[in-house]
Formats: sequence, structure tokens, C-alpha cells
Amino acid sequence: MTTHLFIGFLLLIMLMLRQFRPRPIKRSLFTLPLLLLAYGIYVSSQAGVEVGEGAALLLVTLMGLAVGLVQGRFTRVFEMDGVWMASGSVASVAIWLLSIPIRYVVKLGFIMLFDIPVHLTGAGAFVPFLFSLAGIVLGRAVYLAAKHPEEMTKAAAATRFERRRARQAYRYSK
Repeated sequence: MTTHLFIGFLLLIMLMLRQFRPRPIKRSLFTLPLLLLAYGIYVSSQAGVEVGEGAALLLVTLMGLAVGLVQGRFTRVFEMDGVWMASGSVASVAIWLLSIPIRYVVKLGFIMLFDIPVHLTGAGAFVPFLFSLAGIVLGRAVYLAAKHPEEMTKAAAATRFERRRARQAYRYSK
């Protein structure tokens, strides 16, 4: 049990540190959450999710979207060697960390309050996390696109070579 907690704690720290690292903005900022939602909907339909659990998944997605919108407010967007980059901040990481237990409690409370039968258990237990993650990433992308429309357009048009060059220039500048 302590080994699992230790591994989980290390993964959490790695994810937090990754939020601070500048990354090139690219088209996948929008396509990835849509693919996650599509896959989550597919797995949910195959598992026979009923209306109540579907409403819980929608609630988790909307809460993730709200967290992503707030997180996007604290995401720094800047240009480096002609490529637009984004990096998180202490506030965006804090919002993400605080949202984890809140989203979990609200989802479980919703399911328990209305006595909703749950089909996404066992091998399908990851699906609510897909919906939540998709909501967070999509919310942040929507906020960034609304706040920085020109930068996001330029970033979407950047080639893979340009993004790689900027990432390497950043790594070697340290």
C-alpha cells in the first residue's frame, strides 16, 4: 500500500512540474480533448451507460471545462524564436490540485444522492477521468483562443520543425 502511495505521489509531482515547462502551442491543443471525448463516449456507449451516469459524466466534463477556463487565465503565452509557447503558473497548478478532490466529491455525491447505477467500473473506471481531462484541456484551449486569437492562429500554422527548433533552443538556453 505504501509503495502505491509513493508512486502516486511521485507521479503527481512529475505532473505538477510538467505544468511549469513551456511547451509549443499546436493544433493538438484542440484536437486532443475532442478525441478524448469521442473515445470516452464510445467506451461509455459500449459499457451500457444509462441516463443518470451519462449526466454524471456530463457534470464531470462541465466541471473540468470550468477548471480549464480558470486555469487558462493563469497560463502564460509568449513567443520564443518565432514559435508561440505556453507555460503554467503556480496558480494554475494550485487550481488543478484543488479541483481534483472537489470534482471527485461532487461526482460521487451526485451519483449517491440520486442512487444512480454505475456501469463504468473495473476496466472502465478510467472513463470519467477521460471526460474530466478533456474538459480541462478544452477549457484551457478555449480561454487561450479567446484571449490570444492571433497568437493561437499563428501557433496552429507553425510547422513541426519550427516548434522543435524553439523547444530545443529553450532547452539549451538553460
